[in-house]
Amino acid sequence: MRLSVAYSSDHAHALIALALILCSHINTASAQFVAGFMQNASYWHDGKSEIDFYNAEFVRDGQPHQCEVLLTLTPGFVDPTSLAPLDNPKQPDALPVIRMNENATLPRGIFAEQRSVNILWRLDFTALARISAVGTDGLGNLAKIIYETRETNKISWCYSSDTYRGTVNGQEIVNPNGPVVFYDELPLRVRTIDFSKTAGEFDVQLAPTLVTPSKEFGEFKSAKFSWKTGDRAIEVSLRHEGGMDRFVLDRDFPFLLREWSAADGSRWKLKNSLKAEYWNYGKNGDRERALRDPMLRHPD
Repeated sequence: MRLSVAYSSDHAHALIALALILCSHINTASAQFVAGFMQNASYWHDGKSEIDFYNAEFVRDGQPHQCEVLLTLTPGFVDPTSLAPLDNPKQPDALPVIRMNENATLPRGIFAEQRSVNILWRLDFTALARISAVGTDGLGNLAKIIYETRETNKISWCYSSDTYRGTVNGQEIVNPNGPVVFYDELPLRVRTIDFSKTAGEFDVQLAPTLVTPSKEFGEFKSAKFSWKTGDRAIEVSLRHEGGMDRFVLDRDFPFLLREWSAADGSRWKLKNSLKAEYWNYGKNGDRERALRDPMLRHPD
């Protein structure tokens, strides 16, 4: 894993902390979402990943299929032009980012559906820079990518796809008015809502998931977030064209996502959460070793 080179030194940890502190003075694009979680130096300064294990059910053809979802959030630095990971975080224009990886293998009868979503948030604007999805649904492979392009007076998105249903190359998607949310970034995005008030609601423009065999992007649709804070948890709802998604977060920072009930009947439930250098746990037996280590676990 190339990123492990950057994370192996105390100097790199200090650079990450400094970058996060500096970025914390930059306003976010939308007042409804705040930078506190992604730019919290005390949480990310060690360079470790947050690693979350979920028991999940995905509904396919009206039936639930059980699997595990592995969600990994990792701080790092990328080249600001190519967004490629940097081995040397001391590069003058190194861009601090948070990277999310979501992986799942879903058994479906005699075949398996595989899904992998990779998302990159840039911390200078606290905005999504790139989202990609790859996988197979048993009939064929799919690969899709969206990346942001910023101009002086316009933010747009470039979309490409290659699936067994066809290809799309470099389609421009103009950023609609209002806060923009991509469905696949929800596991982190809901944790960045401004929870300074105990309840509230606001409108967003919601983009569809990329994890479908369709070659087309679809379109942004109006949706509404609402939330209510209880004694131990924050309940968040997202009402959209397809129905209602519901989320349960820890009341306190880092607002761990405990449950997600999607409009289509799919469900996630957190079973374990670690803070660790995952690249040091790649051998046989390392998963069990990490889960047994009380120093790596988030308190329940």
